[in-house]
Order: sequence, then C-alpha cells, then structure tokens
Amino acid sequence: MTNPAVSLVIPAFNSARYLAGNVDRIRAFYAGAGIDGEIVIADDGSTDDTAGSITESERVRVLRLPHRGKGAAVRAGVAATTGDIVGFTDADLPYGTATLPLALAYIRDRRYHAVIGDRTLPGSTHSSTGLLRTAVSEVASFSFRTLVTGGIYDTQCGFKVFRGDVGREVFRLTRIDGFAIDVEVIYLLLKYRLDVKRIPVRLERNEPSTVRVIRDSLGAFRDIAAIRWHWATGRHRSPMLLELLQAELERDVAEAAGSAGARIDPARSGRP
Repeated sequence: MTNPAVSLVIPAFNSARYLAGNVDRIRAFYAGAGIDGEIVIADDGSTDDTAGSITESERVRVLRLPHRGKGAAVRAGVAATTGDIVGFTDADLPYGTATLPLALAYIRDRRYHAVIGDRTLPGSTHSSTGLLRTAVSEVASFSFRTLVTGGIYDTQCGFKVFRGDVGREVFRLTRIDGFAIDVEVIYLLLKYRLDVKRIPVRLERNEPSTVRVIRDSLGAFRDIAAIRWHWATGRHRSPMLLELLQAELERDVAEAAGSAGARIDPARSGRP
C-alpha cells in the first residue's frame, strides 16, 4: 500500500463519547477532497475504552499507549505516520476540518514547513474558558512568548500541520511529555529558522478540558526551563534539519538565478 498524502494524529484521553464520530468526519473530509489520508489515534492510557470505540482499517490506526501525557501521545502518533504532510488536532475536533485545505495548500504549494492555528489572529473565534483559566492562560502565554516562542502569541491551539519529514524530525527531537509539547515544537521551529505560517481558526466545538489549570501551568513553567536546557546541551540538535535547510537554500538560489536569467533577452539587452 502506498504512503498516504496526509496523516492526521489525534491524541486522545477518555474520549470514547465523541471520538468515533470525529474520525468519521475526518474520513468524510478526505473523501470529499479526494485526499488519500490516514488517521492515527494515540490513546494516552484512557480508562473509558477510547481505543475500543474506534473501528480500525488500513487508514485508521489506534496506538494503545500508557498514560504519560499529551506530549508523549502526539510524539508516538507522529512517529507512526508516513504521510507527505502530517498534522495533529484535539480529539474533540474543536476547529472542524474547514481549516485543513488552507493548511495543506500552504505546505504543498507555498513550501511552508509548518502551519499553526492561532486564536489571536483576526478571523478567529473561540469561547471564554472562565476567569481563572483565562488569567492563568494569559500569564502563561506571556511567559512562553518572553522565554521561548518570541512573537507567536498562541502556542496551545490544538491545530498544527507540518511537512511530513520536518514534522517527524521535530517531534523526534522533543522531550516534553505534557501539554507544553506545543511550546517545545514552536521553539524548535523558530530555533531552526523553519518557515511557519499562522492561520486563524474558528471554534466549532469545545469539550471540557482535561487540563488542571494551576498544576499544569506550574508544570509548564518547569518544562520551559527544561526546553531551554535541552537546547543548550545539544539534545535538540538535528543534522537532518540543518542539511534540509541548506539543500532548500541551494535550490532557491538556483531557481532565482534561473528565473533572473530567463527574464534577460541578450538580443534586446545589447549583449553578445
């Protein structure tokens, strides 16, 4: 069987109530768009038979994992993919499938390495998560931007898509098992000067979050320190990404030179 064009990873924890319906929605999107796509469910040690709620097939696979956190689940899921483009979204499919065609086009046609949803961009819609959660989220977001992710305001949006080889290598480098995996991924994209496109997302559904605000926020701050330490000590080093970027630079230079040469007509320029 040939490799799929698109692989979508869904990290799931106790999502049996709605996950099967969302898998069907993604399959319907693939069929309607004429995409040969796969779905990889990374079940993070659920206790409600989330894995058993999914009917597996050649293009729908379930990874039954021990409970370690979202980061470990997404990392395992991405490692199991083979698609030319790979992405992940939350199990409740909060932003539906309407944003996928734009993300795929940016990677396939405009050569971006990654496309990430950003709920702060004009055109996005999202719901309030309560005063405490909002306040903690704002403090965490400010800290993430200041210490790790520069000008990217929304690190935690559950919609991110990558060129397949880039996504698999970036996630191979990650070390964080919890929710701060999103921060680590963006940190690596920026550190390697990879081309990232932010796009707006529109909230369609919002199931209750499994994030415990205070505890997980404190854990995320510890993870920030770990992320910076891993980079400083070389644990995030990737010869593959460096070689990829060098090859792309040489390709772009050659294409630019060829394009410039094609625009110059020696007969009209007076040159021999």
